[in-house]
Amino acid sequence: MRISYCIFIIIVALLLSSCREDDSDRLAQREIRDILYDISTDFNLKDMYGIMEHLHPDYLHKGNISYHFNDKWLEHFARFSLLEIEVLYIEIQDNKAVAHTNNKFSSAAETIILHEPEDNGDVSYFYRDNGAWYLYGNQAWAKKGIKRSYDVK
Repeated sequence: MRISYCIFIIIVALLLSSCREDDSDRLAQREIRDILYDISTDFNLKDMYGIMEHLHPDYLHKGNISYHFNDKWLEHFARFSLLEIEVLYIEIQDNKAVAHTNNKFSSAAETIILHEPEDNGDVSYFYRDNGAWYLYGNQAWAKKGIKRSYDVK
């Protein structure tokens, strides 16, 4: 009787410990989805300050810092009236995450759909800092990988 009771307690403890990790991943995914929803809402309301609140101070994506991000998204404001972000899935590893999305920019004249992070990725890379998720960029200084002569075989 005691052995079966001990085994039962061990199984329950294992199940509870696995749920905690799953819950933290679910919570992180929900927070990131909320950020992406906020970005699409802020875009539709033409609230650039609302979008910029989600950028980490060290944002860097393909050689662009937050200033370039701001400039690029102001151009999107002028060109498109609506943004819909469809989250396909989110990869989380420790304090970093990558959101795979379809971003649909539309206006009366045109509609484009960007498959992120493949097409651009400026709102795909996240970093958790002091308990909050922020857009972080891919932290690369070059738009494409730099090929050095000694790397090419």
